Amino acid sequence: MMVGWRRGMLWAVATAAGLTVVGLTLLLWLKDLDTAGTAAGFVADTTAIVMTVLTVRALLLQSVQQPSHTTASGPGSVAAGGSIGRAVTGDGNQVSVLAPAVPPSAPAPNGAVDAPGSKSVAAGCSIGEAVTGDNNT
Repeated sequence: MMVGWRRGMLWAVATAAGLTVVGLTLLLWLKDLDTAGTAAGFVADTTAIVMTVLTVRALLLQSVQQPSHTTASGPGSVAAGGSIGRAVTGDGNQVSVLAPAVPPSAPAPNGAVDAPGSKSVAAGCSIGEAVTGDNNT
């Protein structure tokens, strides 16, 4: 749902577009083709300039933002963008109880989740239990 200044901006643009169409239609109906052509050209040029500026702004903002990523590098490593109930890595581990409930938490600040190294565990939110190493019971 659109709220705040974006909603007002949408209504302003829609109103301006509607008034422009009504004005051009009125000029055409009155057969003032020279003025209608000049007005339509002005509206088209102004719209093209505004759209070009907004496109360049969007591209610049997109290149600045850090993309979220999840990386697990290393033997037995685990990485998740969300929460992990239980992560068990290593050899000979025996887990016989249910995984603990994971409380809700805020995601990683920039969306980056890295688990570098052997048997490492990383999550974007919460980790209920991480069993790493060998022969754990």
